[in-house]
Amino acid sequence: MPFDAVTNRDTAQLVAYVCTDKGADVARSALELSGSESAALHGGGLSGAARLCSGTAQAQIVLTEIGNIPVEMACECVTEIARSGALVVVIGAQTDIGTYRALLKAGAAEYFSFPVSAQEILSVQRNTPEPSVVVELSLPVTKAPSVAITGSNGGVGASILAQNLAYYAANAKGPNRRTALLDADLQFGSQAIDLDRDETAGLFDALRAPDRLDSTFMTATMEHITDQLSLYSQQIRAGQDVQAYRKGLPWLFPPLREEFDALITDLPRTVLIQSADLTQHLSAIVLVIPAGFSGVNATSRLIGRINSHDPDVNILPVLSELRHDAGLSKKDIEKTIGIPIVATLPRCDAPMAKAQRAGHPLIEMQPRGAYAKGVATIWDAAVAPRKKDSGRRPGSIISKIFR
Repeated sequence: MPFDAVTNRDTAQLVAYVCTDKGADVARSALELSGSESAALHGGGLSGAARLCSGTAQAQIVLTEIGNIPVEMACECVTEIARSGALVVVIGAQTDIGTYRALLKAGAAEYFSFPVSAQEILSVQRNTPEPSVVVELSLPVTKAPSVAITGSNGGVGASILAQNLAYYAANAKGPNRRTALLDADLQFGSQAIDLDRDETAGLFDALRAPDRLDSTFMTATMEHITDQLSLYSQQIRAGQDVQAYRKGLPWLFPPLREEFDALITDLPRTVLIQSADLTQHLSAIVLVIPAGFSGVNATSRLIGRINSHDPDVNILPVLSELRHDAGLSKKDIEKTIGIPIVATLPRCDAPMAKAQRAGHPLIEMQPRGAYAKGVATIWDAAVAPRKKDSGRRPGSIISKIFR
């Protein structure tokens, strides 16, 4: 069963909305095989389903027929139905790969062109792993660099750094790696918005059924920023359970690292703390710190927590000048957290505002600026072999800075 709060005893397994005799025949067979009532068969096709199935999910699977509506309109309908948390299965006469990719990207669990059997339709759900199996299975280890960006506090520019680091990794004039940018903030993730791109409903499909995450699925459902950079970013909708979807996060990393040459994750500190098993999929964690007491305190706690779960992960502190706070010196911060700061990201309000208005990474518009140099330094540190631990550990902030 999927990672979804929608699935319960009071929710029907299948409801169908068709618009042709052929679609009705397929739907009747699927309803009969699933044990659903014949009254669950409706007309109106995909557009009718969108009008009636928004809000609370009517069934675990919503089977819809695309009919003759334009693909763009069909995608809008799919997205609307998917927001309810139901699995959206689309059937139709269209056989082109463009329609298939567009529907999956919009949030469809699967698209089948005629002829299609009831067994194929119902297998979309049956093939989804149980959460208990996900927890128990051992996950494969892959070697592509997997770098998470986490802010010790809000407003330090962690998401902006993740965006720029991913762009740098994919840049033909830089490392030139096929790179995935994963926005792991399922509640307030802003990567798609900041880059002026459509949100990727396929992310939640992948979280709900991670066994479907293969090369074809990723190509169809990710937003392609450049030829080398692809994005997963989607915000939770009302009625969806963020914790249920978050359980699938660890299972995204192995296939993404197999498909891409680098993976950059915008990882909120709360997710890092609550999902300790994520660290096994990270080769480096960049902690973005302001020069203030609360930021240094939070960083010390994060370092201690990370080391307790995975002492082998490379922790890279980065000083952000976006917030001045108490104005602590780099030397004092390093002494407190027990790890050298690898780079300082300068405050650059005017070029940052220009980049944000344009919906582009800062280093794309200012590739030779001080911020871009800092990003390059962070990348080099993230992919370099980890240096041996000096044995220093974070401790009391006040005592370390003022003793």
